[in-house]
Amino acid sequence: MAILVRQSSHTQHWRQAAEGVAVLVLPWWAVGPVAKWVAHHYAKGFAPDILHSHLGRAHKLGTWLGQWLKRPHVGTMHLRFKPKEHLNCDGLIAIAQWQLAEIPKSYTGQVAVIWNWLQHNTQKPPLPNNASSTFTFGSVGRLHPQKGMTTLVAAFQQAFPNNPNVRLEIVGEGQERVALEALIADDSRITLHGYQTQLQPFYARWQAYVSAAKHEPFGLTILEAMAANLPLVCTRTEGPTEFLATQPTQPFWAEKENVESLSQALQACHAQGPKLVRWDMTPFDPARALAQIENLYQHFINLSKKEPA
Repeated sequence: MAILVRQSSHTQHWRQAAEGVAVLVLPWWAVGPVAKWVAHHYAKGFAPDILHSHLGRAHKLGTWLGQWLKRPHVGTMHLRFKPKEHLNCDGLIAIAQWQLAEIPKSYTGQVAVIWNWLQHNTQKPPLPNNASSTFTFGSVGRLHPQKGMTTLVAAFQQAFPNNPNVRLEIVGEGQERVALEALIADDSRITLHGYQTQLQPFYARWQAYVSAAKHEPFGLTILEAMAANLPLVCTRTEGPTEFLATQPTQPFWAEKENVESLSQALQACHAQGPKLVRWDMTPFDPARALAQIENLYQHFINLSKKEPA
């Protein structure tokens, strides 16, 4: 097995995370025909049985390599179906059922729905003592309109206008920082922590997690909050409404882009006090997802064995 990644600040992370797997690095300056030439050079060395791509230009490069090598190419749909990226893939992995409706009937490849998973062990630790005189809501995500952070700040301020014992912490960076700073003004109860590499200390001190997104294909940070036993306040977006539907405990739901609805959900969560939740994490076990991916790979391997020499 080999992984082909584009040279970036994350290259060393890939080398450390992919222990025992060859990590091949595409130079940052290699684009277009040059990228194809470098990928072709690497492919001659390891001759893969399956190519699997993630995001953007990788799908196009994977399709080209698959056609050149006469090998099946699988692509993962992280966001929405994009014809230029996905239409020529031999197989597609949808990360949630809602994405299936976006795949056109003209697509004839194999499709599998495989939910995202947590990278770390999902075995739950003992519930911690979460008692605190201050109730802190937390949220993680890019400061981008899609994530609904301005709606969250406005809803928080509407829900708790004069309560000094309620706080909101937002972890993430992006284009909406200036707008958020203006909205927060001198409200010292709200903190923007910027980009952080270690999230566990934040989950450990929060009393609830909020996802205020306008569009959320899945929501890995919600899984992380669930693993930390936190109650959830979530807008009714695509991924969360699907994978949370069968949980014995339900989030405090709010309507998308609706300050009043989110404000009421925050108030309802706060009213129950610091109450930790034991979520069912078995659907997000990495072993389960990997087995499903391997089944898809095996489908294509079996097809290749049936093809005439």
